[in-house]
Amino acid sequence: MRTIFMSMQGTNLFGQPTGFVGFDNYARMFQSSDFWHTISVTALFTVGSVVATLLVGLAVAIPLTTRLRGTGLIRATVMIPMAVSVAAAGLAFRSIYQPETGAADRLLSFVGIDGVGWLTDPAVAIWSVIIVDAWVGLGFTVLLLLAAFDGVPEDVLEAASLDGAGLLRRVRHVALPIISPTLFFLIVTETIGAMREFTAIQVLTQGGPANATHTLVIDIYQAAFGSGTSDYAAASARGIVLLLLIVLVTAVQFRFLDRKVAY
Repeated sequence: MRTIFMSMQGTNLFGQPTGFVGFDNYARMFQSSDFWHTISVTALFTVGSVVATLLVGLAVAIPLTTRLRGTGLIRATVMIPMAVSVAAAGLAFRSIYQPETGAADRLLSFVGIDGVGWLTDPAVAIWSVIIVDAWVGLGFTVLLLLAAFDGVPEDVLEAASLDGAGLLRRVRHVALPIISPTLFFLIVTETIGAMREFTAIQVLTQGGPANATHTLVIDIYQAAFGSGTSDYAAASARGIVLLLLIVLVTAVQFRFLDRKVAY
């Protein structure tokens, strides 16, 4: 209620409310081209992060479902991102992304690719941040996927194998439908997490370069604390919009994806 109240107030240079202004803060926000750029960046970051996390999570989890020697150690190793804070991961990847001296540039130099602006090129920076966000969420995603795969009945997989289904067909047509509740849970929670992500972006790019990673959460922070003034009213209006967007996207996911889940 305090945020709704502030979003309809004017604000002085010290962040104090100066009186009721109705929906003026919302009107200015929706009329700004910068705001719509921020929404598009938020959408790209959210979709990229969720897709990357799930695809990499599946690519890691499926081989680990086999009971071979050493898979237990690999399972434990994959969980390491869960023990690392987002800020620490951001600082580590910031070092990896350093031009010329960073590990990323050194590795690419072996295949003849030099001078990638991981955090300085507007066309690349958003993907660099998505990689970090996907890495941070990888441990949790793999943990849930392994638990779900372990719950797939062995006799069902054996029956599919006797019918001539190869590994990919067993995964696609047998295992994935059975673990669809877990996939749906991950899609919803990862989407909400990506839309609210702040730490990784702030540590890596602070919304730059050229606003290429300027998501709505970064916009809220900079409106409230980062532009030399404390425009709490504008920040509150953006906060309300973010809340409504999360509710809307979650409702759409339940409306269209929930029917595909095999409970």
